[in-house]
Amino acid sequence: MTLQLTGVLVLIASPGDTQQERASVREAINNWNINSGRRMGVALLPWLYEHSAVPTLGDRPQAIINSQAVDRADVVVAFFDSRLGTDTGVSVSGTAEEIQRAHALGKPVHVYFSNEDVPREADLDQQVALRDFRQGLQDSGLLGDYNDPQDLAGQVVRALQHDIDEAGRDVSAHSRTITLSGAQLAWHHEHTEKPDGVDKRGKQKYKTTSNRLVVENTGSVPAEDLTFTVTGLDGCRVHDGDLPTTPFTLEAHSTRSWIVIPLSSGTVEIAAAWTEGGEDKNAKFTTEVRSR
Repeated sequence: MTLQLTGVLVLIASPGDTQQERASVREAINNWNINSGRRMGVALLPWLYEHSAVPTLGDRPQAIINSQAVDRADVVVAFFDSRLGTDTGVSVSGTAEEIQRAHALGKPVHVYFSNEDVPREADLDQQVALRDFRQGLQDSGLLGDYNDPQDLAGQVVRALQHDIDEAGRDVSAHSRTITLSGAQLAWHHEHTEKPDGVDKRGKQKYKTTSNRLVVENTGSVPAEDLTFTVTGLDGCRVHDGDLPTTPFTLEAHSTRSWIVIPLSSGTVEIAAAWTEGGEDKNAKFTTEVRSR
């Protein structure tokens, strides 16, 4: 069934030592969409660097993230464990720059700091920098803290619910109406190569630099618990490379890729299975692969 929902883009900002927190927050947001969003006519769209960023040349990395995520986001949720992050040349870390930029643009920003014990191997300089940054934010508003990833996820959902209620289900002028029509998966093979000298006849040789199988979800909901198998057709054979062996979630409007090595050029069939809101889905896709 097709639903008309108001989409709210939520930037999840944090340093690299918060992978468990990021996964918990993403899962909690997706669960909220299923349990409450459909009823309220709102879809929270989590934007996470590892799932949603598009590699692009032409500017410093954080500036690219700013344009792809911070400037487009309706809400920013940021959290820290024991690290502040790496200096960007503009701010003390990428997450700090995202917080500052979003706040300057007038977007709702929610910031949380961990109460968990600091790991023995934690970087002392990072701890000092994080403490100083936290103190610098004290005068800018109310900061939050959390005891574990699940505690954080619950607080984030409550904060986003508050934003929706305060804004009358329209968090900013940039909120968009979207059609929730399911995950839309598309697969392709990405083959790149570079010149590698000449052969005995003087003919240019080429060296393969990358063989990757890429899947993109252009739909408006995540494909959860996604698994797939790749089978060669008409004599085509492939080596699995680093294809995933456990289920994963492919967020809406995001891309994932893995190494796959074609042993011969031809067509492969991808048999995929996933869930959407607890409903089982499956489909088969074909794509061309090229060996060299």
